[in-house]
Amino acid sequence: MKRIIKSELLEKFENKFKCKAENYITCGGRFEVIGNHTDHNHGVCITGTCNLCIAAAVNKTDDETVHIKSHGYRDIIFNVNKTKLGKTDLGTSKGIVKGVINYLKEHGYKVGGFSAYIDSEVPQGSGLSSSAAYELLIGRIINHLYNEDSIDKLVLAKAGQYSENKYFGKKSGLLDQIGVSYGGLNVIDFGNIDNPNIARIEFPFDDLHFVLINTGGSHANLSSYYSAIPESMYKVAEHFGKKYLRDIPEKEFAEELLEEKQSGHDHFDFVDRKRAIHFYEENKRVVNCLKAIKNKDEELFLEQIKGSQHSSQNNLLNTQVDNQYEGSPQEAIDYAQALLPKGAVRIHGGGFAGTILAFVKTEELDYFMKKMKQRYGKDMVYELTLKD
Repeated sequence: MKRIIKSELLEKFENKFKCKAENYITCGGRFEVIGNHTDHNHGVCITGTCNLCIAAAVNKTDDETVHIKSHGYRDIIFNVNKTKLGKTDLGTSKGIVKGVINYLKEHGYKVGGFSAYIDSEVPQGSGLSSSAAYELLIGRIINHLYNEDSIDKLVLAKAGQYSENKYFGKKSGLLDQIGVSYGGLNVIDFGNIDNPNIARIEFPFDDLHFVLINTGGSHANLSSYYSAIPESMYKVAEHFGKKYLRDIPEKEFAEELLEEKQSGHDHFDFVDRKRAIHFYEENKRVVNCLKAIKNKDEELFLEQIKGSQHSSQNNLLNTQVDNQYEGSPQEAIDYAQALLPKGAVRIHGGGFAGTILAFVKTEELDYFMKKMKQRYGKDMVYELTLKD
């Protein structure tokens, strides 16, 4: 696995820009502990910022020019006064940088030029939100160089979301950006989508390790699968005259299901119903995880992780594409769980393809890592630790 060495990155900056870098700024990737597919309907989730990071050696410039060299990519060069979306910017790294700076500038923060050499150890397509990490890195550079690190973490997250939506052209909620911006482990309540409630929590289980496994599946051509999940939930909410499931009390939803059963008349499509059930049950599992963390009840915590996986598999239906079990995250989950009689494993992020997250006890860790690396490759299995 690639790791960034600070001294080497500083040397690369000096070789590129012919001066020593005065600043070294990093941003970790985001991983989802629990709360699968609840944010878009204003639910709750727990996210962590991990040790795999993106880093930049940086200097302020005097001519208002932004000049970025990213390892393995073309240089990005533009004037900080020209951050409107250009014809060739959409969907590019340059567009992301412009978008973050434009948001901060339009919201009254100081911006300016800088030179940076950037490298990343966050694997693309790993489910660790490499794009959000890149967005927040740019935000942190502007924050540190020109705003004395005074910009609120939520503002930086919103700048990243704005850039991803408007300049990169990808629909995104705030979950990824908040997960990166706040560091450590946090519970996020999206009841107020514009100002979500974010609370830092400490992970008390020293004998549990986070292990991310990239099953190697591609997310290409899966956009319709991802969008179908919130659409299912929106359809159920619309039945009650609301936009989001969060606006409908669970009791009211349960009464409708009971009436549906008694009358024999289907109010909801089968898949829509199951996904709505997942939303309500997953929110309760997040709450139970918080209780487990507060009370240092590891058994209860792992029960919620297992329950989350069971619901993702059977209600959310996002652990494989249609009936393609071979090579799917579900196949990896089944294999991993067989190696973890005392641990737990669940789908990670959007699902359908890509990554799974295992919660592994110390006594099972070495054997688990060995077997998973043998099956999926040594560069596809990562032990994650929390990073501020």
